[in-house]
Amino acid sequence: MSTIYTIEKLMREIADELPDLKRRVAELETKTRARKWLGGDDGGDTMKFSLFKAIRGVVLNDWAEASHERDVIYSHRRDLTTTPDSSGGYLVPSREIPELIEMLQAQTTVVQAGATVLQDLKGSPVTIPKQTAGATAYWVAENSAITPSDLTFAQVSLTPRKVAAMVKLSNELLAMSLPQAEAVVRQDLVQQLSLAVDLAALRGSGTNGQPTGVANTSGINTIALGTNGSYLSSLDLFFDMVAELEEGNALRGKLAFICHPKVKAALRKLKTPQYSDDTGGEYTLPPLVTAILATDQALEQAVGYPILASTQLPTNLTKGTSTNCTEIYFGNWADLLIGQWGGLSILASPHAGDAFAKDMTWVRVTMVVDVAVRHPESFCLCSDLRVD
Repeated sequence: MSTIYTIEKLMREIADELPDLKRRVAELETKTRARKWLGGDDGGDTMKFSLFKAIRGVVLNDWAEASHERDVIYSHRRDLTTTPDSSGGYLVPSREIPELIEMLQAQTTVVQAGATVLQDLKGSPVTIPKQTAGATAYWVAENSAITPSDLTFAQVSLTPRKVAAMVKLSNELLAMSLPQAEAVVRQDLVQQLSLAVDLAALRGSGTNGQPTGVANTSGINTIALGTNGSYLSSLDLFFDMVAELEEGNALRGKLAFICHPKVKAALRKLKTPQYSDDTGGEYTLPPLVTAILATDQALEQAVGYPILASTQLPTNLTKGTSTNCTEIYFGNWADLLIGQWGGLSILASPHAGDAFAKDMTWVRVTMVVDVAVRHPESFCLCSDLRVD
């Protein structure tokens, strides 16, 4: 009986305190909503970082209308133990511009294919471990010693490399600070940076500040079509590339093809002869009325995996006497690592080049990134497919 009485007494005490607790919670929620956080939009009254306001603050050294942007830049600079940009840029951390970073990744073909993006890296180089050999199993006779074997590991290194984009703005446009204008500038910057990262990830040379892309990574699988290359005549090339990964126990993960749009066009136009003297034939991807109607889904069903296109891949590679060759990549794109240090560094000048004469402001944005292939056997490249 005493236990029941104690519980009832405790519940009455809680009920008596509940209104006060609700009042205190409401006060905290009110204060929280009113607070201006540094770090992106939470759907409430959070202040959003404006690229235009930051640029105007940099150029005019007037932060009256960009106090939030100034706080973001300078608070981040105080947190850094090293200079963010040797040329005096203003570093905007990636958490302040999440939508721009997301746009950048969305427009990067290798990221669409499944590349692994590592953000906010620290130090140099950043090393990622990888297993290069596993343990070995043996059949052992009775009373015989077991042969020992060890796992073997290596490392993949990511080293900071700088990629830059330049935008030229009229000072009138900059002064108006229209949201639509800022959206256009952001889109232009994203397009330039994403194209640069994409091309470097696929075929970066590893020299002159470029990362080493898939094409120039030692140990990847390759397929050659002939002394002078060859046009696409069947789906065999795609199946052969898949087989290369399967034979290397690497046919897993986020698998996809990446090629030039002309390769997709050639796929749509593929025809199968119906008899020995048939010079036309039926489309290989039925039931299509014309080649143009072949959807990406139909192409994926035909070759077994998604096909993504990049206009940056060359169509003028030389093989023998042919000068119209292009590349096709197939791989587990999760094994392609894209590392990013920090966010964007912004530097603006109304005096660079002919900016002063034309009453313009030139804005240079830089990112620090690198690319590395974790397992070369996860990729296959054909670089002598002829296209028209």
